[in-house]
Amino acid sequence: MEKPKLKSHTRIGAGKEGAKRLRAQGEIPAILYGHKREPMSLAVSQKDIWHILHTATSEHMILSLDVEGSDEGAILTLVRDIQHHPVTGDVLHLDLQRILVDEKLHIGVPIELAGAAKGVKDEGGVLDHGIREVTLNVKPMEIPEKVSIDISHLEIGQSVHVSDLIALYPGFEIVDDPNVTIAHISAPKKLEVLVPEAGAPAAAAVAEEGEEAEGEEAAEGEEGEGEEKGKGKEKGKEKGKEKGKEKGKEKGTEKEKKGKS
Repeated sequence: MEKPKLKSHTRIGAGKEGAKRLRAQGEIPAILYGHKREPMSLAVSQKDIWHILHTATSEHMILSLDVEGSDEGAILTLVRDIQHHPVTGDVLHLDLQRILVDEKLHIGVPIELAGAAKGVKDEGGVLDHGIREVTLNVKPMEIPEKVSIDISHLEIGQSVHVSDLIALYPGFEIVDDPNVTIAHISAPKKLEVLVPEAGAPAAAAVAEEGEEAEGEEAAEGEEGEGEEKGKGKEKGKEKGKEKGKEKGKEKGTEKEKKGKS
């Protein structure tokens, strides 16, 4: 299979400022290393790399790299790393590794889950993804775009593992742990509805009524105390008036006696 072609040129400016200038010009900084050669600082077209990425199944792809002014011709390279902006997703930097046609590489290949799982379709289960790529030890020209595994037979509680892929693709050297899960069907999660205990509303109502009754009794008590205090004051006034009248009568009687004598 023919590998995508990518044009590049060497860049002089380094650091954050140099990278900013490149991006402002529609280019992306990159570095090429490997095979005990001196690393090369490169610049590639942002438009070209986006086109390649949007037509690829994985970012770990093999490219045919052309460096302007170089006498090497087409350089077979592996995209080892792509740095993206955390918010916009724009490509910020590329790491490219020199490779040879006959050397084996550890490279991640996407896993495709084929079919609709029985446990999801018929039993209402939930599909849980494990790993989404499997690592192969393979020559550059033998790298598949993807590996596929059927999950249509999976019921709730069942899984497929890397060991199942190994059995499906005996011609590939898969280096991942055979026990690693690729997909699993989980039982649906039930929503817990909180039901109040029997008698709880009635008890609450009784408690509220009790509080209201206590409030009314307290209010009546205060009113009663006020009335008693008022009556006491009135009684005191009446007693004072009676005592005053009696004293006045006694003084009048004494004066009459003195007049007669």
